[in-house]
Amino acid sequence: MSTTVQHDAASGTTTNGNGYRTLWRWHFYAGLFVMPFLVVLAITGTLYCFQPQIEPLLYPQLLVVESQTAPRMPADVLLARARAAMPTDAAAVTTVIPDSSGRSMEFIFRLADGEKQSVYLNPYNAKVLGRLSVEHRFMQIDRMLHRKLLLGKPGELLMELAACWTLVMIGTGVALWWPRGATRARDALVPRLTLKGRPLWKSVHAVMGIWLALGALAFVLTGLPWSGSWGKQFKALASAANLGAPPGAWGG
Repeated sequence: MSTTVQHDAASGTTTNGNGYRTLWRWHFYAGLFVMPFLVVLAITGTLYCFQPQIEPLLYPQLLVVESQTAPRMPADVLLARARAAMPTDAAAVTTVIPDSSGRSMEFIFRLADGEKQSVYLNPYNAKVLGRLSVEHRFMQIDRMLHRKLLLGKPGELLMELAACWTLVMIGTGVALWWPRGATRARDALVPRLTLKGRPLWKSVHAVMGIWLALGALAFVLTGLPWSGSWGKQFKALASAANLGAPPGAWGG
């Protein structure tokens, strides 16, 4: 039986043709599938990181108050005033204590129908500044887009599937990049800018990919514990191993 041999013009190495083409196809189709999802994850995740800076620009009348030297009013007084602004059957679930003297106090209530609403008060005079639906605030929409593409459970599973296929893309990419034959370490880690056309782009892609592979791997593996199916198993394992998470950290 004969073996097909292929010469890689971009790296100057000789590879097994059938195996190389198989890896290339898996890498190509995995990348084609996951890249749109990775773009969405990157954009929405970056926005969420800047929540403290973005939300005051979107809701200044609710989140921003005039900074004062006077002490804030007691939390129980503010909570009582917040309760008075909500329906009698609303239950207080969370208090958000501001970390800046120019920010309002936020109390989150769960209504009878399950919806959550935030009430914002000036911490210096207990004035109610207004209410805002938790589910419809910009950062919550951004978070649900990041986790579920705003599609509910199907979207959550789709994002989880994309994360798993990212691992396939990384693994096949590393296998394609792996130096073979007389390839020097420098050629594998530094783009060969003396090349022209398609070989140049291939060299740049391979080198950039290998440098980004470690970060991409961490990006995926740290996100999977918060997914639906894979994350559920991780949470069960973490609880069984008694990793030290406080009660309620995984829900419930």
